Parts: sequence; C-alpha cells; structure tokens
Amino acid sequence: MAMNDPQLVEEQYASEANLLARRALYEETTGPDPRELLWDAIVAAEPRRVLEVGGGPGEVSERMARELGADVRYVDISPRMVALARARGLDARVGDAQALPFEDASFDTVVAAWMLYHVPDLDRGVAELARVLEPGGRLVAATNSVDHLRELRELISYPSGYELTFTAENGEELLRRRFAHVERTDGVGTVTVRDRAKLVAYRASMSVDTSPVPDHVELPFVVRRATTVFVATR
Repeated sequence: MAMNDPQLVEEQYASEANLLARRALYEETTGPDPRELLWDAIVAAEPRRVLEVGGGPGEVSERMARELGADVRYVDISPRMVALARARGLDARVGDAQALPFEDASFDTVVAAWMLYHVPDLDRGVAELARVLEPGGRLVAATNSVDHLRELRELISYPSGYELTFTAENGEELLRRRFAHVERTDGVGTVTVRDRAKLVAYRASMSVDTSPVPDHVELPFVVRRATTVFVATR
C-alpha cells in the first residue's frame, strides 16, 4: 500500500484516534503555525461559497462558517469524519475528491488541507477541484515537504514506498496543469518531543510496517517540520 491507497486511507480515518495521536506530536514547535498559514490564505481568498474536501473532523469548515460567515459545504471519504463534521452543524457528506457531487462552478473557494496525497488519481482529483470552482475562484491546498519529520521517519525506518505524492516540492507543477496561477507560502521550523510515549503513539498511528521506537531514544527528540500552502487561481 501507499499513502494514496484506498484501503490505507479507510483504515487511517475509520476513527479519529490516529489523527489525534499524530497531532499530539506538535505540542512544542518553532516557526510559523501551519494551521494559521492555511487560515491566512483562506481569509485572503474572501470566501463566500466554500467547499472543503477531506476536512477531517471539520474544524476549518466550522471556523469558516463562524468567523467568515461563509456558506460552507464539506466532503470527506471517511464516514466517521463526516459524522464528526455533522456534529459541528456542518453540511457534510461522504464523497470522493475524484468525483465531487457538485455542479461546475459551484464555489468561489475550495480548501484541500493535507489530503491531496491521499487521492489515488491525483490529476483527476485536482481537475475535479478546478471544475467545481467558478472562473477566478481559488483553491487553497496545504501539504508537507519530503523533508517534513525526516528524522522521525528515519528513526522508525519508514518505508520509502509510502512517500507523499503531492508535496511542497511537486505541488506547484501539479496544480499548474489545471490552474492559471499558483502562489505558495512555506513554513519551516522544528518539533521538539520530550516524551518517548508520543513517538511510540505516532509510530503506532501509521498503517505501515515500521521499526519500533528505540527504548533509549535520546530526548528531547528534535525534528524538522516543513509545510507549504498553495493558492491556485482558476
């Protein structure tokens, strides 16, 4: 399996437990907050009719509706994530980024945060995001660099075959196939982990075969983090 394998994605997001374990890793960081870089790009797009694709528990969609007054629709391939989003009062439905259940030009903004690397046919998925945008509409997409958490991946011998397909390095090229203009904002920093249990939980949250975290791993364990937010205009 790879990061865009449907079986792996189904396993990963059947519950929120894996996502929460990975988020817990980021409690002590330096550098710009990637979530705020994403939010700043969304605010700059001045969204009115918004679709979030692969929105996880729905925090971003809820914030767009509450703080920006946007008319928000939400789609995720995971029934559990959709249930969590609905619990926030969102108009949420199960759907596939490769075949979005909306008409052409339905939205002025689409948000795809840390999810495009899960799409099996990436070009088809990007084409769908462009299709549902009106002319001049914007896609706000976030992803990570191939160097993101490299030290941790090396620690647990993360298999090279599971690397991301949509990254900070290739994202602009992929988006330019469907969008007229692409801008990027990069955020780099570090993550400091002082509790081995967090490393163990992170490793356990990945649906791949990796090596155990060494019993005597040197703490604090410091790793690089690197995120990019793309804004692509149709």
